[in-house]
Amino acid sequence: MKKLFFSLIIGILIALSCGDNNPAGSSAGEDAKYFPLAVGNEWVFSRDGTMSLSGTQIATITGYCTTEITGTATHSDKFEVFIQEYAVTDTIEMYGDTIITDSTLTTYIRVTDDGLYGYAHLTDTDSSWVIPFPLQESATWDFSDDPPITASILSMNANVTVTAGSFENCLEIQLILSDSGNILTSTIDFAENVGKLRTIYIQTYQNSTTTITDDLESFTVN
Repeated sequence: MKKLFFSLIIGILIALSCGDNNPAGSSAGEDAKYFPLAVGNEWVFSRDGTMSLSGTQIATITGYCTTEITGTATHSDKFEVFIQEYAVTDTIEMYGDTIITDSTLTTYIRVTDDGLYGYAHLTDTDSSWVIPFPLQESATWDFSDDPPITASILSMNANVTVTAGSFENCLEIQLILSDSGNILTSTIDFAENVGKLRTIYIQTYQNSTTTITDDLESFTVN
């Protein structure tokens, strides 16, 4: 269960970009403002959470994660993408033991007037996940086929407060994965010209529940 949870957390992290062979292109219009991308952009999040078994807390989770746009690359289909590097370190205190986990992931992202697309590899024919444009409250779609994740827009005007500040008129997206008894729900908030502010992950499996909140502490947006 633990391995699945952390791999899924990494896999559903969101960013974006591109159009017309230019990853910073303007073809996406207003919707792209929720996903500001440029080489050198960086977001730093604190992470706090708990694990519970049959309603009793058995562990705490603390840590940090960073997302950075480190460059651009050319996809095998000849369009440009941004390179996104993600790193997370968690400290888990459980039953008197301390467990430290480290994970990294590189993904490739682009945005067109049709939506935001993420690729696991530069040779992938199809995107790994998608956020279709235009963004509309109550919209639903298949975010990913493997693993199967459904998505919906909960709000286009949420008010969100994190360590980095308070933001209005935020985009709030919810992702749900349900597979073999595992249910992972991720609620993600974005602010215009800032990007991702907060993610709340809740995973349930049989009689266990794990909750983690990523809270934006600082950001650099060029």
